[in-house]
Amino acid sequence: SPALKIEPVLRRLDLASFFSPEQLVVLCPESDGDDAQVRAERLLEVLGAANRDARVGVAQFPDDGADAETLFASARAAAADAPVGGSGLASKTFRLVGFGPHTVLVADASMLRLFDLVRRLAKSELAVLIQGETGTGKELVASALHFDSPRAKKKLLAVNCAALNESLLESELFGHEKGAFTGAVANKPGLFETVAGGTIFLDEVAEMSPALQAKLLRALETRRVTRLGGITERQVSFRVVAATHRDLAGEVQALRFRDDLYFRLAGATVWLPPLRDRKRELPLLARRFLEEARARTGPPPLRLAPETMQLLAEHAWPGNVRELRNVMDFAAATVTGATVEPWHLEERMLEALEAHGWNQTKACTAIGMPLR
Repeated sequence: SPALKIEPVLRRLDLASFFSPEQLVVLCPESDGDDAQVRAERLLEVLGAANRDARVGVAQFPDDGADAETLFASARAAAADAPVGGSGLASKTFRLVGFGPHTVLVADASMLRLFDLVRRLAKSELAVLIQGETGTGKELVASALHFDSPRAKKKLLAVNCAALNESLLESELFGHEKGAFTGAVANKPGLFETVAGGTIFLDEVAEMSPALQAKLLRALETRRVTRLGGITERQVSFRVVAATHRDLAGEVQALRFRDDLYFRLAGATVWLPPLRDRKRELPLLARRFLEEARARTGPPPLRLAPETMQLLAEHAWPGNVRELRNVMDFAAATVTGATVEPWHLEERMLEALEAHGWNQTKACTAIGMPLR
């Protein structure tokens, strides 16, 4: 049987077991990258004698995962991506999703399904609600919905509903007439007019006031808007994509958000998982962000020490992908050697946890630091 035939390939400390009738898992402790690749090729020779369709995927701790589940998922993805009769590396198993000026690295199964869904939704005229924690990439999803849509040649305009007070946000969205308020020295069309057949992205839409919610609902229903201080309705053409880090259905139940507007905005709902749940992507994104940042600053490339990769894998990432990019930018700008060690990043990551409400004891314990 295959189990017997691979015995000569294994060392005494190696373990082998069938994960399923068609999947064999081999654990090779204390093997570095080159040694693991050699063992994969030897294993492939043995298995190939019994099955021409045999493939081998190689995943390494902690570069491809810091827990058993992630390592197994990475190895299976590498095997699935390998040619028949060949081997593949987990570090190469990702998809680059391009839309407009953006390119996103995707590897986690949930994210692959999400972008497949986004591509289908982009072809429709449905209003889409994007939900997820701060920093997960909601604006990138909104861009994908626009640039993969029939409206791609038109404008994509974004407004952060949490960044403006009620009167400024109303003027930004609907425009105003000259003299509508102090400082309104000329007529100004709003985003609904200037988007001219494109897409409007309403970020943090849950922060919109009740009065503006009512006015937005009317614009969505009638496709007509009235400028602040004006009486003339104007016909407009747009697609709306909204986003929030809040549970918008919960906001409706708490009577803080209109239910009729919620159903207008949520023609389809896309939920972005936090980075801590995208464990396959974390090491891939970390290396990619570090390479990009180092290329911008000019010095030779940096590598992440295995201990550093494990630190990244165990971090809670309250700021999600945005925080990871910032941490890699910091490493690229400050590390003078060839390797990023844990001590280069611990203080920076501790500050992020404390900024998101973690007390010092909990934050220090989370990243393995002694109390300051």
